Amino acid sequence: MRDEENKETSVIGEDLVVDGNINCKSDLMIEGNVEGNVSCVALYVGKTGRVFGDISSDNVQIEGTVKGMIKSGSVELKDGCTLEGDIESQTLAIDHGANFSGSVRPTGDAIRPHLKEAAE
Repeated sequence: MRDEENKETSVIGEDLVVDGNINCKSDLMIEGNVEGNVSCVALYVGKTGRVFGDISSDNVQIEGTVKGMIKSGSVELKDGCTLEGDIESQTLAIDHGANFSGSVRPTGDAIRPHLKEAAE
């Protein structure tokens, strides 16, 4: 998510289920379930969040579950997350303990995926 002040973030709470596509002109935090494609500025999928559809966003950070393709400038898969789908991104960080099944294709100026060393 962006660190800038006064930026709006839309939230899909843990008890909310969305059946359909989401087009958001701000950042989006998903703690509930989305069955449809998601398009937003920056996307955070929390530990309880589930997305079953394709994602298009400038920045994507996943702690929950995503089943679908991701097109983004930057993707970060956190420890404990599950992603089943392909990634098209300039940068990719995969934490130790993240579950990923799919392929990766660098985009833009990225010649090869950037690798992030395990923190510990």
